Amino acid sequence: MTATVLFYSSAFCQVAAPKIPELASRDNVFKQYQQDIMLNNMAVAQGKSQTFFFYTYDASKDDNLLELSARCSLLYDTIASANGIAAMNEDLTGRTLVLPTFQALFVPLAPESTIEIIMQKQHASSVTEGTPIITFGGRKFYVLLGERFSGTERAFFLDTNFRLPLEKSVLTSSFGYRVSPISGAWKFHNGIDMAAPRGTTVFACKGGTVTQVLKNDAVYGNCITIRHDGGITSVYAHLDEVYVKKDDTVRSGDRIGCVGLTGATTGPHLHFELRQNGSSVDPYEYIPNLPQ
Repeated sequence: MTATVLFYSSAFCQVAAPKIPELASRDNVFKQYQQDIMLNNMAVAQGKSQTFFFYTYDASKDDNLLELSARCSLLYDTIASANGIAAMNEDLTGRTLVLPTFQALFVPLAPESTIEIIMQKQHASSVTEGTPIITFGGRKFYVLLGERFSGTERAFFLDTNFRLPLEKSVLTSSFGYRVSPISGAWKFHNGIDMAAPRGTTVFACKGGTVTQVLKNDAVYGNCITIRHDGGITSVYAHLDEVYVKKDDTVRSGDRIGCVGLTGATTGPHLHFELRQNGSSVDPYEYIPNLPQ
């Protein structure tokens, strides 16, 4: 992200944002930044006009969003939305962050992550013809002054861990090479098989967006694919019923389907996969409490 900040509203006029060398009281730029925030907070409390200004800061390996929020006296909603941060635990090392001197939500015109897709939908009614638009890092954002994450947005943003797709199951096939129960051939198994009674509820392992719903596929049967942030997708195959559709956003633990016998299967079970940037990975690396 560059230090150039452009605005499409007469309320905002800054072009270059000063850089804060260090988030410490001994740093004069940071002291000025803190004063600017304090003055704006006082202006809001007194019903007066704010002064809209931006600074930038290069995050170190020791920085995290909650600490930045506390040290800057700025809501983490504001910092996250201004910088395209998709989750609370996202690594910020080496990133040049834009730090506003006022509280706001920055809703992207072209969302890239799950939280941004949700923000665009949740705040569509708040965007009017006169809503200011700002550009940094080559991306355009609507500026919604004084807005915060909704309960739905906060739930997605704080949803950093994976959960089990089934409450109870028996592992019948692990990740890796095996003898296929269908063909009898020695081949690589891209996921794990979790046996459970037909009709058992299948849950989303993490919040995300449904990118594909297959019906009656010869191999996967009824199958759901969900895209999560960080380049991860999850796959749920052999379902009897599917409760979601393409482009739905789901939260961790949402009911998305039920265990079935569709596709190439010898008994009721869930075939579950995780993929990182399109390549299959061992689900045990992400969900340690899976059945053994």
